[in-house]
Order: sequence, then C-alpha cells, then structure tokens
Amino acid sequence: MDTFDSNVFSDNLVAAWKYAKTYSYTCCCPGCNAKAIKSHLLQQHPILTSICGEKHDLLQMVDNCMDPRSGNWNFYNRHNVGLSVALQYKLFCKEHDDGLFKEIEKRNSIPESKLDCLLLAFRSACAVRHQEEQRLHIYEKLRMSSRDIDERESNSHSFIRRMDEVVNNLWAAFNGNGDNHYLFRLIAMPRVDIAASDCMVDENDFEEHLLDKDYNTPLNCLFINLIPKVDNLLLLLGCDTRYDKAGEFKNIIIDFPTGDVPRDYHIDTIKGILLKCSNWCYSPKLYDDSNWREFFDEYEELKVRSSLLA
Repeated sequence: MDTFDSNVFSDNLVAAWKYAKTYSYTCCCPGCNAKAIKSHLLQQHPILTSICGEKHDLLQMVDNCMDPRSGNWNFYNRHNVGLSVALQYKLFCKEHDDGLFKEIEKRNSIPESKLDCLLLAFRSACAVRHQEEQRLHIYEKLRMSSRDIDERESNSHSFIRRMDEVVNNLWAAFNGNGDNHYLFRLIAMPRVDIAASDCMVDENDFEEHLLDKDYNTPLNCLFINLIPKVDNLLLLLGCDTRYDKAGEFKNIIIDFPTGDVPRDYHIDTIKGILLKCSNWCYSPKLYDDSNWREFFDEYEELKVRSSLLA
C-alpha cells in the first residue's frame, strides 16, 4: 500500500469506464458481426412512457463512474434518466433490432406466443452478456495498473462464454430448434410503476462450473420481464429446463399461486425479484412512497456491498 497512488488509480478507473462505454460492440445475434446500435430492452413507447415522471424521466439503478477523489464513490446507485436512454444498451445491429422486435413492439412487448417469450428472454440474456463484456473491457484497461485484475478478467471471460451458450440456445429455439426445453408463464399482478427485463443467473451454478476451463456450460438462468399495463404489472417468467438441475426455477414458474392472492404477496414477490436484477427502472413518483423508498435504499446498499466484495 505504500506504493499505491490513489490519484493515479482514479485516473485509470475513469479512463477504463470511458473506454468500456465507447467500445465498438458487435451485434449479439449469433453469426452477426455488424456494429451494435443502442437498443431498448423494453419498448420506449408506451411502456416506459406509462411509468415516467412529469419531466419524462425515470429512475434507474446503474453502475456509477464517479471519480473516487470526489469522496462520493458509490459503485451502484440510482440516476434520473430520460426516456430515450432508460434500459438502453448496445445489443443488436440495426437490421436485427428492427427485424426481430418489430411485431412484438407493436403489441407493446406483451407476449402472445412462445416465440414472443423466447424473443424477450433472448433480449434479456443479451443484455446481461453485454454488461459483463463491458465490465471485461474495464478490467482490460485496468490491467496495467492492478496486480489482481487477471482473476477478475478470467472470470469475466468465463461468464461471457457461458452466457454465449445461453444466447445460442435461445437463438436456436427461436428459430425452431429446441423450443420444447423452455418453460414460460405470464402472471398478472397489481399495477406497480416498474419495468424490467433481466436474466437472473444462478450464482451457485456459476461457481460450480468456474473450474471448467472449456467455459461452455450454459448458466442456469431465470428470464424475467416486468411489463406495466393499464391496470396490471405483467410478470413473465421463463427458464431452460435442461440446466435447472434442482428444478428450482421450474418450480417457481409452475407453483406460482393464482386466484385470490393478497396484494402484499405480489409486492413482496416483485421486491424479491428486483433484488437479483440489474436491468430495471421505475417511476420517480414511486420513490415518494416511503415503503418503496426504503426498499430502493436497501437495494442500493446491497449492490454497493456486492461490488466491494467482488
């Protein structure tokens, strides 16, 4: 620590973030090497519009690249974002972004078939893969200034390769090969001004396969979409039953209660899901609710602790 220069590290960190943000990413669709454009995980209009604040903004929990020298170095916190940038990442080339999601976006991202569900799961898996690739480029840029970055970089490579297999499987299923392995369920819940599109990874499953140097074992995932509708919040759950060894995710989908369920049960369920998600946003009006504000603060603290322990 005697040789550690915090100012140099801060400069390197900021430079690494800028490098990762501006990196020229390629399309996530298998076999496509075209340049990726910024894509929305859920339709901007009217889904995100329906939950925005008076200034057409949303609150989103995002990675924070503040200079450590500012004294306010949170790794993960909430930001006010405009509708044009909420849940937006460089995922697909223009051709695939326009062609794949055109029909489902006409229906406001509400799935009507298994192919629709596979498409939403594919997009959420691509987003998780993209975020890890972005993290990898940060590590690459920091490699010269940190001795312990090699292990993190190696883990990122492993995570990306396994997510590639998840993406490849979904792509194959969407094109009619292996769709019978996927199970989905769409559940109507009480209206809450939240939108999400995520792929929850079973961390224990990842750790189990961490030493597999082929990096080809797909991660066990639960595909999540929270889609606000006029009177409801639609929860779309999905999983690939081939890799759900303990049946945990499959059981969540099958055993989710129906009928007369107390509202508090649904709210607790939404909060439990969000705790393991990264790609979600919510209305600034919801932050005025003391119960939800407490949850958002707890979520932020949890993510910061996770970053510090990584």
